[in-house]
Amino acid sequence: MDISILLALQNLRESLPSFVETFLVLLSYIGDGPGLVALVLIVYWCVDKRAGQFSFIAFGAGNFVNQLLKNIACVYRPWVRDSAIVPSEKAIEGAAGYSFPSGHTTGTATSLGSFAWLARGKRLWIVIVCVVVILLMMFSRIFLGVHTPQDVIVGLLIAIVMIALTQLFMNWMDRWDALMPNHNKDLIVAVIVIIASIASVAFVILKPYPMDYDASGALLVDPVTMQKGSFEAAGIMIGMAIAWVLERRLVNFTTDGLDLKARGIRLAIGIVLVGITYVATDFIFKAVLPYNWAKMFALLIVVIVGIFVAPLAFCKFENGKQPASTGGSRGPRDGGGRPRRDSRGGSRQTDRDGVSRQSGERRSSRPSDGRQRTGRGSAGGRSSRDYDPHLLENVNNYEIRCK
Repeated sequence: MDISILLALQNLRESLPSFVETFLVLLSYIGDGPGLVALVLIVYWCVDKRAGQFSFIAFGAGNFVNQLLKNIACVYRPWVRDSAIVPSEKAIEGAAGYSFPSGHTTGTATSLGSFAWLARGKRLWIVIVCVVVILLMMFSRIFLGVHTPQDVIVGLLIAIVMIALTQLFMNWMDRWDALMPNHNKDLIVAVIVIIASIASVAFVILKPYPMDYDASGALLVDPVTMQKGSFEAAGIMIGMAIAWVLERRLVNFTTDGLDLKARGIRLAIGIVLVGITYVATDFIFKAVLPYNWAKMFALLIVVIVGIFVAPLAFCKFENGKQPASTGGSRGPRDGGGRPRRDSRGGSRQTDRDGVSRQSGERRSSRPSDGRQRTGRGSAGGRSSRDYDPHLLENVNNYEIRCK
């Protein structure tokens, strides 16, 4: 039945104006890995850090599961299964790996679906745009003859499951951050992800693959070529696990309070750093490693630069442009980061007038006597509780952006 549907759509494609096919091919480029990663990083850097984190986790996990299933099921592309299927020549280049399930569908549905999920009940237009693009992506993969209906349906189901699991994971991390700010659950999660990623690479290398030949004796599908997606997915997952921990512990930047100029500067810095890294690592690793391994390590480093190094550069640049501070406390962190703890072991909170204070400690009604008390929670070794709140207003306005 799936071949019959593809043949019907193939006849429709050949009868329609060429711009319809061109449009759907261009849409498929958006659903390719680099385009989606770039979109998620822009949101992460410049728009909403929490949404960017959520989308990146869902995308990485969905892509990982999708590529693993491809190499388990080993379903050939439609034109390999039936010579009557003639796919769009413009779409074949993006149709790498086995057919089942659809990687474009999973990638688009996890990334854009995450944005739709987070925007539900708040910004209806975002939900509508994301859902329409996801449905168009699913249709385009069938219309162009590179996937069957079951490929895209299962790809969508994977995305739905990954978004749900990402929501559970983020909530779980938030609870630990609130109950025990200095916990090490992020390290445990990162180690598990790294081990699972390495195991997946070992699995796709060692497992048996179908070895079918055409009439001329040529191999229909090269298993090594089909493994590329799993190598890339493992590189993204390992890089994401490492960068996530480093950013939480060493940067913990925020997207709150950014004006248009600051967003533009961040975008420029991020694009330059990631672009140079991508070109350099792809060239270097391909020169010294087999292709699949080169792609894995290149993406691993690119993801670390995008999630950790670029935000670190933002904070260095933004803090370097600010006047020197004489005191003040750190603002609350966003993106699921940990509150800072001072030398007395309690977590620091920010009250309504912007002054950091020790949780569980009663605020004194006595005016400050001007004495300086030492502590790790504020700059220059002075506690923000001894300062007039009005003196800290300008400091807090910029210190809240970065750790």
